[in-house]
Amino acid sequence: MPGYARAATAALASRDTWGYVEPYSNNTLSVLGTPQHHFLPSFLENNPLPHGFPWGTYTANHTNYYTTTPDTGVTRHYDWTVSKRSCAPDGVEIDCLLVNEQFPGPTIEANWGDWIEVRVTNNIEDEGTALHWHGMLQKQTPWMDGTPGFTQCPIAPGSTFTYRFQADLYGTSWWHSHYSSQYASGMFGPMVIYGPNNADYDEDLGPVMVSDWYHEYYHTVIDALFAPLPAVNIPASDNNLINGKNSFDCSQTSLSCTPFAPLASFNFTSGKSYRIRFINPSAAATEKITIDGHTFTVIANDFVPIQPYETDVLTLTVGQRTDVIVKATGSCTDSVWMRAYKPDVCWPSHGGNEATAAIFYQDADRSQNPTSLPGPNAYNTYCGNDPLVQTVPYYAIDPGEPAVTEVLPLEFRSNGTNLLWYMANRTFRVNYNDPVLLEAKLGNLDFPDIENVHNYGSNGSLRFIIENTGNQPHPMHMHGHNMFILAEGSCTSNTTVFGDVSGTTSNASTLKRGLRDDYGTNAKRAAGNYGSCWDGTITNPGNPQRRDVQMLLPGEYIVVQWNQDNPGVWPLHCHVAWHLSAGFVWTVLEQPDAIAQDMGVPNIMAQTCRDWSAWTGDHVVNQIDAGL
Repeated sequence: MPGYARAATAALASRDTWGYVEPYSNNTLSVLGTPQHHFLPSFLENNPLPHGFPWGTYTANHTNYYTTTPDTGVTRHYDWTVSKRSCAPDGVEIDCLLVNEQFPGPTIEANWGDWIEVRVTNNIEDEGTALHWHGMLQKQTPWMDGTPGFTQCPIAPGSTFTYRFQADLYGTSWWHSHYSSQYASGMFGPMVIYGPNNADYDEDLGPVMVSDWYHEYYHTVIDALFAPLPAVNIPASDNNLINGKNSFDCSQTSLSCTPFAPLASFNFTSGKSYRIRFINPSAAATEKITIDGHTFTVIANDFVPIQPYETDVLTLTVGQRTDVIVKATGSCTDSVWMRAYKPDVCWPSHGGNEATAAIFYQDADRSQNPTSLPGPNAYNTYCGNDPLVQTVPYYAIDPGEPAVTEVLPLEFRSNGTNLLWYMANRTFRVNYNDPVLLEAKLGNLDFPDIENVHNYGSNGSLRFIIENTGNQPHPMHMHGHNMFILAEGSCTSNTTVFGDVSGTTSNASTLKRGLRDDYGTNAKRAAGNYGSCWDGTITNPGNPQRRDVQMLLPGEYIVVQWNQDNPGVWPLHCHVAWHLSAGFVWTVLEQPDAIAQDMGVPNIMAQTCRDWSAWTGDHVVNQIDAGL
């Protein structure tokens, strides 16, 4: 009997005890969301403990974590093997990409200021790979961002590469493949960096990953996505998962399917308070998260502690994380549902829109399903994040005035063969064999248009007004930085954005403005002669929200800003995997002089290219998408 089938049978046998399975033996291949997953500690205790904490006297409200990082002198080591194999997290057997045969993949744990080493062996026979450490600034190691064609060549099949970087921020995040859309087939996992707290709680329940799930291998999805016009295939997901667990109705698929796959479960004790680290590693879905009869106190968004506020529903778009505290207000015999719902209006689905997990209080009857009812916002369909006025960073930073301001309108249009995404009239495709950072280190700054590289020189800060007049939402993510989120609002008029030279409402796909090349060191610069939907108002101007992913709604704009304090090559992109595949990337080249003159890029980065070149010398790379 295949391993996944044995696991499914074991899951059925253990259903009455709600998810009690031996580690890595159930068909979800993970102990996350099972009774034997332990509560997390306040920090890892095998560090030196000056003043009682690995980070010494640094605190959440008095330490600027962008300029100050403790150095604990400790390195956390991980040894991972990437492989392609069958798995069935919801009972439906498909091809998956797994790390150490786990889904979700292994959890990285470290203290703020620790170094992390991850040795990655690529056992996928016919694909390269690369791993990105989402939200890590990589200020000391910008070559370790894990973006092929930006900082490295892919890890070739049969090759091994070791990532080494410092945990320079603290809180909750995730790691994932950044090679094409591999992570949509399971190649992701949580990352917990222990640091100072900005609120008190009794127990840390740990990471809860809420994600969409596709019953086709990611490359099959991309093949359909790039079918020649006039075909238009928007990839709809098939199910929703909590910590890699849910059950699928086998009558709805022709694939091999085992009914009653296990659901996740968690334990509460009446009167205690629990920190829960919610993460959305979806390919495309926005997740609405609730717990029947309970409320959340939000304490962090992405890697940014915020002033706590209460809500009964969390909205996480792709790549986002929200840390909350939940008070166990139920009685000792209660059991309730945790719900993760993906609204079709935010991204289409074939069904399976809701995943549930059971929360059992200490004396609950575990042989029975919870019977709790959903709250009023359990099926809320608003795709946007909480209001900016509500999300105030715990440590205040004034963004100041930018050195550069650009307007970046978005378009989904044909290149003659396929539909691609364009930012300010530019689309993107990566060159796996020639990373931009390695060229910049050599002083070569003349890049092909298709790599969409923009040299911002030594300008101190950048402000982008990103305008979405279309009908699809976009979770915008920036590498190497947390963004100030200055404003958001309505931007429904193409005339406002693209102008109207004919006296009638113009079509965004036919009126194009040329990209200017005047990247002056100190001068203000516009990406093109585009109109701005923003009236100049900043929400919380002395301390606006900061995070590394912000949702851009249909018919709206967002204004983001960051300091150019991290020399490197950083992608700004939509985190919907299928939009990224279709060219939705703006490449930021930051401080190229510092890269060429001061950056000590280790030789191992060039070695990734020699290994990749050797493998591609007698293998065809099946790259039909943008590649990132």
